[in-house]
Amino acid sequence: NYAKWVGKVSLPRSKMVDTSRKFRDSYLQALEVTTHSHGAAGAHAHESLAFTTWLDLSLAKRQAEAIYKAFSRKRPKSVSVFQRNFQALADDLDELHMHIKEIVTKDPGRALLGSHPVYNYLSVGYGMNLKSVHWEPDEVPTVSQWNGLNHILEEHQAEYMLWEGEPLQESVSKLKSRGIDSVVFSPSANRPEEGDFMTVMQENIADLELVYR
Repeated sequence: NYAKWVGKVSLPRSKMVDTSRKFRDSYLQALEVTTHSHGAAGAHAHESLAFTTWLDLSLAKRQAEAIYKAFSRKRPKSVSVFQRNFQALADDLDELHMHIKEIVTKDPGRALLGSHPVYNYLSVGYGMNLKSVHWEPDEVPTVSQWNGLNHILEEHQAEYMLWEGEPLQESVSKLKSRGIDSVVFSPSANRPEEGDFMTVMQENIADLELVYR
């Protein structure tokens, strides 16, 4: 029976909700084509649509609305509850969205680095001047990766790098020696061990304020 279901774990379309379908005309291509490796798997390239749409919180709000409407169709007796909860979430997302805009407006030309190409929607949605490498927070960058960063710094003199997770101290120290501080801005692609999406975004924004102070 196990063999029968291997490779067939996808849910049928009738069970899924495409939360970004209404703004597919706003999809972004990955800003950088990156080649990197994971252990013995060897080098490979990433060239596709950017996927972290929710880092533009105006789009996260639209995705939440799609979920609210899908729930309402499935549970019409609970529409008022879904609507009330969605509106509360929408208000919170609007507030955080405007907060990020206000922060970036202080210095929209400030050069930033992303440790990983997951910040496309954040960068474009809020007008950030950000260029990404493709480093993993739990791996020490290779000589080739450092050389790639040096090439970027020739024309993009950033003083901060955004990381998707807490980086190794060795990476932090080497960046510091180049005049670059490290800041964690979690994409929150999975449920956090503590808190929720909103608390993660609040922490991200608090750290972003340090970058644009």
